[in-house]
Amino acid sequence: MKVEVTELEGLYRELAVEVPQNRFQEELDKELEQLRLRVTLKGFRKGKAPMNMIKSNYGESVKSDVIDKLIKATYPEAISSQTLKVASPPQVTDLKIKDDGSFSYKAKVEVFPDIKKVVFDGIKLTTTDTEASDAEVDEFIETLRDRRAEMREVDRAATADDVVVLDMTKVKDPKLAVEQTDFPETTVDLSHSLTLKEFKEQIPGMKAGEEKDIAVKYADDYSDSRLAGTEITYKARLKSVKEKILPEVDDAFAKAAAEAETVLELRLKIREEIKRQKEESQNRSFKTQIITQMNEKNPVPVPESMIENYLHSVIEDLTRQKAEFKEDEIRKMYRVMGEQTIRWQLLYHQLAEQEKIEVLPSDTEKVIGRMTRQYKITGEQAKEAMLRSNRADDIRESLLEEKVLDLISGRAKKKPEKK
Repeated sequence: MKVEVTELEGLYRELAVEVPQNRFQEELDKELEQLRLRVTLKGFRKGKAPMNMIKSNYGESVKSDVIDKLIKATYPEAISSQTLKVASPPQVTDLKIKDDGSFSYKAKVEVFPDIKKVVFDGIKLTTTDTEASDAEVDEFIETLRDRRAEMREVDRAATADDVVVLDMTKVKDPKLAVEQTDFPETTVDLSHSLTLKEFKEQIPGMKAGEEKDIAVKYADDYSDSRLAGTEITYKARLKSVKEKILPEVDDAFAKAAAEAETVLELRLKIREEIKRQKEESQNRSFKTQIITQMNEKNPVPVPESMIENYLHSVIEDLTRQKAEFKEDEIRKMYRVMGEQTIRWQLLYHQLAEQEKIEVLPSDTEKVIGRMTRQYKITGEQAKEAMLRSNRADDIRESLLEEKVLDLISGRAKKKPEKK
């Protein structure tokens, strides 16, 4: 078999493949003989029909099947003979068949970029303080107290620290953002940080039975896209006011809230948890900074087919979520992100090979250890869960990326974030 490769624009290559006549004839004869054993022609027992009649009745169909079968078989051989790292399925064109049965075709493919060396020196990372302050610990404890608070209905005007129950009716909605009109028995925590400011400002001072029109202006980036940027007026009737009875911060509270024996142990646990969360946040920040800078330092081309697959998966996800979107806008919005993500995947795999980084059995054991602690299961149960979920390959990829990130982070220049 003869194979010639022509470089096209970008990462595209064209393979010209010639399949010799003897290979075609051998495969054709084998397929015809197998067919002869299976079919029954009039006047002959099954498998006893003359070959010339088999060729006369089925020759062209079998010939077409053989050509298709040989293309599928010879394409991988052609790729292997040219040591190409292919990133896309082939586009087969220019099929030419000679009288003797030999034939040729062309296959256009996209290949992975040939990355000679990954540059990762000179990376600069901005660090943040990961220690937990006393004020943060106090705030965390107040959150725990709030979660375990008892509610007691009171006969007085509402304050900024109370929880109120409202019967609300929508009276103005110019953009018709919400179909629902009535919102009975709506509970609003006036002390909660996520409670809309209009309620925080206008409900305190009201007593049970009183009504008030409250105009709410939703931010342009409000979490519910239906409401974002809209202004809706509600008639709010206050049904009841409840004050929070917060528990005392003592050893009993510590044990109930966090299985700590004393308040001191509770504070130590909270401090460790805040520190862990800050470290995780900083690691996510490091990853973002590293990916951005690695893309800048190593502007290798990215296969267009991989970007298209990435965008297609984004569209599929949005479709499954039944979200409203314009496909061309989504493709434009996510294209740069997809290109950077895929380039980083190519770079960290190449860097792992370059620096001889491998995922060892001990690395997997660490993951299993984390699973046993998090889900309170045995090591064997954790291994079985990994096998059942078919996530072993994903976990290995995640570990490899993590080790590459650790290498780059370890050699990076770090400077504290400006206050």
